[in-house]
Order: sequence, then C-alpha cells, then structure tokens
Amino acid sequence: MKINTTTKFLSIASLCLSLFFLNSCKKKDNEVDTETQSVVDNSICEQEFMQIQPTTNNLSINTKGTGAKKVTANSSLLASCDTLVYLSGDTTYTNLSNPPKWQFSFTSCSAANHDGVVRTGTILVTFLGKPKNTGSKTIIKMLNYKVNNNITYACDSIVVTTQPATANTKGFQVEIINGVCTGSGGWTIKYSSNKTITMNNNGTPLVFADDFTTVAGTSNGTNREGRNFSVAINDIVKPLNCKYITSGSLDLTPEGLSKRTVNYGNGNCDEDATYTVNGQTIAFKLK
Repeated sequence: MKINTTTKFLSIASLCLSLFFLNSCKKKDNEVDTETQSVVDNSICEQEFMQIQPTTNNLSINTKGTGAKKVTANSSLLASCDTLVYLSGDTTYTNLSNPPKWQFSFTSCSAANHDGVVRTGTILVTFLGKPKNTGSKTIIKMLNYKVNNNITYACDSIVVTTQPATANTKGFQVEIINGVCTGSGGWTIKYSSNKTITMNNNGTPLVFADDFTTVAGTSNGTNREGRNFSVAINDIVKPLNCKYITSGSLDLTPEGLSKRTVNYGNGNCDEDATYTVNGQTIAFKLK
C-alpha cells in the first residue's frame, strides 16, 4: 500500500510531538528531585518572622504601661534599653479609639535578642487591648528591619491575638500579612502565614536561657525564582538562644512539583537541615 506524502508527514510530526512531551515529563521529574530554592527561601523568611512576636512580647513585659504580664526572670537578662518607647495613645485602655502605640529601635539597642544575630531598624507596636488578656490584639509593623546587614524584612503588618496561657506557656495566634524578604544580592521572597506561636519556659521560669518557641500552622509564598509554594507547619522549634530552627518538620509543596517534608534536626543549634521528596533525602543549609 502506498502512503501519500501528507500522511507520512503527519505520522512523523505526531512521533516528534510524542517524544517532545515524553522528554518534557522526564525533565519535570528531574526537577521534582532537585528543586531546593523553595525550601531554602521559606526557611529564610520563617526563621526571622517567627522571632519578632516573642521579641515584642519580651519587650512589652518589661515596659510599664503596656498591660503585659510582668515576668521577673526577664529583667536581669535584658539590657537597660530593652523596653518599648511610648509614642501616643491611652495606656489605661479606656478609650479604645485611641490605643497606645510604642516603638523599639534595634539599631540603638541590639541586645534585645540573645541568638547572636545583628538586627537594625525599628518595630512599631499598637496594643488593641492589654496583651496579657486572652483575645487582645497587637499590631506590629517593621521599618527598615534588617538582619546581619544582609536581608531586609518587611510586611503590611503582623497581627497577634493572645491565646489562653498555662503555667509554662504563653500562646499567640500570629498572622503575617504580605511579608517580603529581600537580600542584598537583589533577590526577593514573598511570604505570608497564619500560625500559632507558643512561648515555653521549659518548666524553669527563672532560667531565661532555656526558653524556646514552638510554631504550628500554615504559610505560603513565592521564592526568589518566581515559583509559588505552600506550607503546612508541624510544630517547628526555635530556642531563644539560637538563630536557627533546631527541630520539628513542615511539609512544603512548590507549585507544579511534589511535596517536600523538611526536617530541621534533633535540637542541635546549627544550620543543617534536610528535606525528603519522592523517597530521596537532600541536605541543605538554613541561610
């Protein structure tokens, strides 16, 4: 049987298209196994944004007039300038239309954190009710906030809602709205989250250095390469005296790729972590 030229051409074209799509699928499978940028970029944003609320809480409990619950153990370890500076508003909380506003400058008092990270810039804090009361809200904004003169952090606002406390813990619902992490090299990461942050005194309320923060919830963002990602956070832990997340896990899914399960280790204060995708475990650095 004689095959005409048109039929032969269509058959060849169809074969070429099949090979193209097959190769494209194979290439995407390889990408699933090797894409690390979403994991790294989420960690860069997560580590610092989970630090801001506990820091603000520690500052507020050492500041007269905020309505925060005083913790005696903090005062001996914080520098003399580690208090919020009053700007305006009603500190008696009787006039809710004029809530008290405070600020803190990391540039002039870098000792507010004990994790060895150098921070500059300012946070603005508005208390919509006494922060020690369950259900009260705190609004935090960041101005020229920079870490190690290398990464700038900003957001529309951080909305904190006080949760019920226990003898050893204080809990807060924390929403990061339109967060942006910008590196000195010109890259940008977008980041938003809604999570529960629990501050834990480790059963030793008079020993400040062993306190740690636990985080659970969800987040999402866009990595520096423009790929969107979503995250389910499974109780990750950051000690007060360490700049890294040290244990716990989260599930991160880059758009169009497979879910990665990130493991932050067993409690050692180091930059090492791993993620597992499609049965492969890959190491990466938390910076």
